[in-house]
Amino acid sequence: MRSTPLLILTALPCLLMGGFPESPALAGPQAPQNWFGERGYVGPSGNRIIACHGYGCARRLELSVEGAWLSRARAALRAAQGSPDAERQALADVIRSYTAYLAASLGGKPDVPGSPPQLSGVYGQMDCLDETANTTSLLLVLQDQGLLSHHVVEHPESRGFFLDGRYPHFTAVIAEKRTGAEWAVDPWKKAPGQRPEILPLDRWRQDS
Repeated sequence: MRSTPLLILTALPCLLMGGFPESPALAGPQAPQNWFGERGYVGPSGNRIIACHGYGCARRLELSVEGAWLSRARAALRAAQGSPDAERQALADVIRSYTAYLAASLGGKPDVPGSPPQLSGVYGQMDCLDETANTTSLLLVLQDQGLLSHHVVEHPESRGFFLDGRYPHFTAVIAEKRTGAEWAVDPWKKAPGQRPEILPLDRWRQDS
């Protein structure tokens, strides 16, 4: 079909928009919020999140993170204040619950992991930019609620730029307050309701 080349191009925003290394990430408390503005997305405000889907945030859904869901997240994170590792484990469970909540809010076919190109533009499907925006939004809401004892939310990061033989990819990032150690928080390869990958950012950068 004549439309196929256009479909392939629009289906790979993670690849095209991340085709070259980004400039160094900004530091400071506004750095993750600035990432949304850099890409024309909308960051969270209070408990409101503008969730991205459709690949490259082509579609957006406003939703609130509150009520019973937030109460469960608060309880899980407060019970994990003993160490950074415990907090990361709790965050993985909170994000698992959040992706299930987001899928239910969107309705339709749940997001297929890994953003298959043929699903570009399809309602409810998410590429790595959508996943990064949604995860960073949630992390910022949790941070603003005072629920992150051991971590701060940082500017999202990218890896790969074709010339190094890897597809470009993005992730949300947190850093330990005490040591500064950075961690990728990446649910892109996971289905809604599954635990995201949370791994050292340096190791994430080395993956393909």
